[in-house]
Amino acid sequence: MNIVSLNLYEYLLSSTIPIDELIQIEKTFYNTIQDFWREHNLYTWQWWLLVILSILSPIFYWIFINKIRITEVTAYGLFYGVSAIILDSIGSNAMAWTYPIRLTPYLFPQLYPYDIGIVIIPFMLIYQRWGDNFKKFFLISGFQSAFLAFVAEQFLEFFNIYQEITWKNIYSFPIYWLLAIICWFIITRFKKIEQR
Repeated sequence: MNIVSLNLYEYLLSSTIPIDELIQIEKTFYNTIQDFWREHNLYTWQWWLLVILSILSPIFYWIFINKIRITEVTAYGLFYGVSAIILDSIGSNAMAWTYPIRLTPYLFPQLYPYDIGIVIIPFMLIYQRWGDNFKKFFLISGFQSAFLAFVAEQFLEFFNIYQEITWKNIYSFPIYWLLAIICWFIITRFKKIEQR
């Protein structure tokens, strides 16, 4: 190890918080979240909206999914979903946005009903309908991305379910769209590999 990396390593060791202290901070945080959730979230009309969205999303998916292409479309949705939820976790943990209303105090990120019901399932249905024609898929997924960024997020913010801190909804638009396109390319590649 060279002198610079040794000094950096020693600095990091000397400036770290002991694990016991970190655990105590996390306990305090989670207790505060639970108290806030019980007092300000549970049984509010916004909370019920998230409950209904959580129940209706899988039902809607099952009704409208093409059972012949269920594996392919679901794979697209899983790629999109895992990516979206990871990005949601990063953004909410980085305090770019937060969710004042939570379905439960135990989920991070807190807005799985939105991620699944409003983002992932509609993109799956777009892929199902236009996934075989990239130009149409590109265009329609762009419209969906604009709807999510400029209408759905605004709606959630208006009803205090979602709150931007340092984030702006204009940033969401290209991310939704780019993610849809990347997932399209991944599934298209998988289909070509499968056909060999």
